[in-house]
Amino acid sequence: MKVSTAIHLAEICGVDPQWLLFGTRSDVDMHHASSDGVGVAYYEEAEASAGFGRYGHDRPEPRKVFVSRCFLEDLGLLPHHTIMLRVAGDSMESTLKSGDRLILNTAPTMLLGGVTVFVVNGQLMVKRLSPTASGTVMIISDNDRYPPQEAEISRFRWGEADGNDTITVIGRVAYRLQAMS
Repeated sequence: MKVSTAIHLAEICGVDPQWLLFGTRSDVDMHHASSDGVGVAYYEEAEASAGFGRYGHDRPEPRKVFVSRCFLEDLGLLPHHTIMLRVAGDSMESTLKSGDRLILNTAPTMLLGGVTVFVVNGQLMVKRLSPTASGTVMIISDNDRYPPQEAEISRFRWGEADGNDTITVIGRVAYRLQAMS
């Protein structure tokens, strides 16, 4: 078969032309990268406050954003434990800027350290968590204009908010997508 015919047939069938011609797959063929894509929940209406807090929607509806499975694997993420949302505010500058998109690892873990998205008192926030030896967790803004806070480690939970005096961890920030301007 002619190469031009194989390319045309591959486009119609949605397969990689290299696979059709040679039985192998090209990792650099960006036209067919969607076959490697997985849907990740993107909560574009929910913004994690990098400030003093922001009340969000009770149950925002996510839309699917397709991301390369290889990209997620390189970050050590599983598609079903990955979500995306935006940052609003300046308390995490210079680490995070308002408008950045965050890719979160929502897989529960015993580790509370690192930049984390959580819900406290109905507010969706993004802060740096740092456990202490005395059984508390420091909630730290990277911007010095915002004072750190301290909470008992027993208040932290993974998953759904239960409405009590808990701090519900949504996920740890695995990656940020930041505009160049």
